[in-house]
Amino acid sequence: MDFTEKYTSDKDGRLLLRKINDLVKISEKQFRTVYSVFLDPAQQALVSSVNEFCGYIELTGGYDDAERRMCRVCANEYAADDGAPIVLFTAGATMKDADISHRDVLGALMGLGIKREMIGDILPNGSRPQFFCHSSVAEFVELELKKIGRYSVNVSRSDTAGIYEPEYKTATINISSMRLDSVSAEAFGLSRTKAAEFIRKGLVSVNWLPREDPSFEIKPGDKISMRGKGKIEVCGTTGASKKGRLFVEIRKKV
Repeated sequence: MDFTEKYTSDKDGRLLLRKINDLVKISEKQFRTVYSVFLDPAQQALVSSVNEFCGYIELTGGYDDAERRMCRVCANEYAADDGAPIVLFTAGATMKDADISHRDVLGALMGLGIKREMIGDILPNGSRPQFFCHSSVAEFVELELKKIGRYSVNVSRSDTAGIYEPEYKTATINISSMRLDSVSAEAFGLSRTKAAEFIRKGLVSVNWLPREDPSFEIKPGDKISMRGKGKIEVCGTTGASKKGRLFVEIRKKV
């Protein structure tokens, strides 16, 4: 039996696990550390759940808080490692008051024919957005990326020591329970009925995995995203009211 069947019935998911398994075999036979392309958080969760990969893989995205990461595969204790094939770029707009969004950067890169799996995190920062990409496309990016959205840009390689760190703000919400619909409604400013509708339509993910059950229980540390509304992280409960309602601290990017 194909070992991937134990972990997912999804065709794309099973294909991903086979690719990682091939990397494990390459690392073991060739005495070298190998890396996958960038994986989204749901893919990372799937790969990390596989017992057959235990002890062989790590995830790296170029900085500590990376959302999109490569799978580092080392199946031999004597394997050489040349480092992750990740390059950080800063794209400086020629207009100082430019405001370049995540979507603008992603659109410009994919407009050059670069696949999404070759692009890591994108960090919007006004006129100087930063983004990670696979080293195999880095030279192409340097030569061809001249414009993002309506702005002309100068692209240069950067050191991660100078990475832009997004700001976060915290807020406290008052909810009746830790159900997904209850947390989502308060966090995204919706009625509970509307939040449940979004959930049932598959528009809400917890830790990047779609959840269609409004009663799904949320725990501290969980990250919730709602399509078109944004993302939040549930930090934990800070107390309860006399009527038993919970005070929950959440965090989101400014």
